[in-house]
Amino acid sequence: MQSYQEQEVSLHRLLQLSAATPDYVQVKPRGFRAILQSTVEFLEAYDIQANLLVKLPVGEAWNEDVSRYSQGLASPHRVYRFVRLDSSPPPSGAEDVILPLSADHTWRGDYFVVVQSETFAAMVVAHRLQPLSATALSESKRPTPEAQQPPEADDDDEGSPSLEEASAARSSYLSVCCSVNPDLVATVVSAICHQVNQGAAADVGTDLVALTQQWAQIRAAQTLTPAYLTLVDRWLNWQLTRQEHLRQSASTYRRQALGMSSLSTQNEVLLNTLRLKDDFLNTVGQELRTPLTTIKTALTLLDSPHLKPPQRQRYKEMISHECDRQSALISGVLNLLQMETSVGQTQLDPLNLAEAVPPVVSTYQPLAAEKGIILAYTIPRHVPAVVCPSSWLRQIMIHLLNNSLKYTLSGGRVWVTARSTSNYAEIEVRDTGIGISASDLPRIFDHFYRGRNLPPDETEGAGLGLTIVQQLLLYCGGTVVARSQPNEGTTIAVRLPLHHGERRSLE
Repeated sequence: MQSYQEQEVSLHRLLQLSAATPDYVQVKPRGFRAILQSTVEFLEAYDIQANLLVKLPVGEAWNEDVSRYSQGLASPHRVYRFVRLDSSPPPSGAEDVILPLSADHTWRGDYFVVVQSETFAAMVVAHRLQPLSATALSESKRPTPEAQQPPEADDDDEGSPSLEEASAARSSYLSVCCSVNPDLVATVVSAICHQVNQGAAADVGTDLVALTQQWAQIRAAQTLTPAYLTLVDRWLNWQLTRQEHLRQSASTYRRQALGMSSLSTQNEVLLNTLRLKDDFLNTVGQELRTPLTTIKTALTLLDSPHLKPPQRQRYKEMISHECDRQSALISGVLNLLQMETSVGQTQLDPLNLAEAVPPVVSTYQPLAAEKGIILAYTIPRHVPAVVCPSSWLRQIMIHLLNNSLKYTLSGGRVWVTARSTSNYAEIEVRDTGIGISASDLPRIFDHFYRGRNLPPDETEGAGLGLTIVQQLLLYCGGTVVARSQPNEGTTIAVRLPLHHGERRSLE
């Protein structure tokens, strides 16, 4: 082993030149702090009374673990702290020995905790990596072996760093060596004692002599005893346990982060749902208030003694019309509420369109004939079964047929067809009615939207029919699309998912 007197360099360089050639790991300052904390906790867990040689960065946080360990030491064990003359002394125990270092000392950028007891020795030596020089920065763009490349930036760093950023990132890392090899520990102890004897702490006096003699005596007497090997095994198991704890903590934090992300998404959906419900309730209130206002006005006018019979009849018809509108509004709202409350108990059983659609269409054929409208359907038998409760499909068809017959004039046609693809079955309700303008078409599924230009003798509806259709299809995984041109008719296409054998519930 090369003597320290022949090679008066930093501890980092000294260990690199030693015959043992220890391995180094590059870590961020918080990683180095975790290593120091683990080392002190190991000494405390197994009640190891040892002398510590310590040089750490300035700051209370860096020294709190060593200070806590120092308070539990019994004589003659002590903590020897090396501090710069121009820095404030770290927190220390009453028995700690403070060893001042000059501003130009050899260990600039070096930090260490050396543990030496009668039965165990260990060390943690770190060296702060310096920023790259201008020449090194230009050479850093060349491909280098992975082991020689600068450490990667933290996970929160983004993009490819510039040369200046790479220099700053590299300077925030430390190169750390941890060892329980007695020869390596002896090398570091020898270097520290040599530095002390050379005058780096000339004012300490007899403590320096005692310190040097103490380390020499302990090293001379130390052998690979069973007690020493037992503590080495415990040291290894301690590190493995800590690694497993960190892995489990990382896994837990990852699950919590995923859970928080999921909760955030669910919270956003819930808030959006609440906003929609608030808007719906406000609209319901306005819609219900309008007929009542009209009815109240008409009743007031009916009390007039000068009212002529034709006017009286018109006000009565107005009251009857608004009552019908009020009833339609209440029925529509109740249907929506009932649909939401029953959705969790509804089974999505297979449904044959050739059996379910024709009976509904046939129910409306007398009404169509009375209005002079031709109503027909074509539902092929080979259309596969779909996923939709029969009661829901009946409601969907009722609302679609009601709309088509309402907005189709006498002499027009309404026909219902069905077809299938590999992914869905489609029911199409097409009419030759008055159609929908391009500006109104995007709004026809909104709550309480009512079409304009209602044909004569048709009662105005609640504007909830297509809303109910859209909601029912949403619950069973279907969609609805409307196509229309003014005076050319309207086509509503309902797409339902095919049934693939399994029975599903909406819960």
